[in-house]
Amino acid sequence: MNKHLKQVLIGLAGVFVFTSTASAEKLTACQTSECVDYFSQFKKAAKRGHPQAMLTLGQFYFSGYGTEKNDKMALKYFKKASRHGYIAAAFKAGFIYLTNEDLKDVDDGIEYLEKAAKNGYEQADLLLGMVHYDDKYQNKDMAASDKYFAKAYESKMKQIPNTIAYIDSKTPINAQSFPKLNAAMQERPLEKHKDGSLSWHSENVEVITVTSPPLQDTFRRQLVTFRKAIKSTGTRFQGKTCTERLTCMQRADIADATDFNYLFLDGFAGANNSN
Repeated sequence: MNKHLKQVLIGLAGVFVFTSTASAEKLTACQTSECVDYFSQFKKAAKRGHPQAMLTLGQFYFSGYGTEKNDKMALKYFKKASRHGYIAAAFKAGFIYLTNEDLKDVDDGIEYLEKAAKNGYEQADLLLGMVHYDDKYQNKDMAASDKYFAKAYESKMKQIPNTIAYIDSKTPINAQSFPKLNAAMQERPLEKHKDGSLSWHSENVEVITVTSPPLQDTFRRQLVTFRKAIKSTGTRFQGKTCTERLTCMQRADIADATDFNYLFLDGFAGANNSN
């Protein structure tokens, strides 16, 4: 595998945890009585029409938390939550459409990713750039790829340096091939090291630390809110801090290293070839 791509995969795998801190918990497969009980309670809340319960239930199905892993059911609830304005759910629905062979629908995947991207979900920009760059998805569109890669670059995503190194090794980045991305790189250049690797200059990287409560505390807080009658559709966050909401932690939540390896090994042409 191309070494730059491998570094991208490792970096992106770290995106899918519940917060941006190194010690954040991941939602993993769990079949204990406690996990099964949480799953049951969230399923009941989702059936009563609570959109946030739909999003969390989708995460449970995707991870096999309190139930058997079931991407089809995860997709169902992510789509439902997305209709209620949960942008994280739109990203996750798009992710499943692109990565699950039985559910694969590239057009629907792009549609959901575009919805997430339009609402500021940075990882969606990166995925859309890749989908439009690679022939495998049959949506080759260099102008669209350029637009989304440029947006991801301007967001200063930490995965960008290795992404740029990989793309540039296949299609040299210049004003003709990637005009918007090239302009963004000229305005804020990456630092090139002696070994040829790229990185953001330290002054260009914003470090954000989010401290999250244990997942079970978050689940309990959510369940308390579900006891109240639903007054309207959509997202209602009054009285909750960021760390008390799974939806606030929307840079992640549902995938692990295997998921992202699968997506990007298939997503980048020639990625299976060692260099």
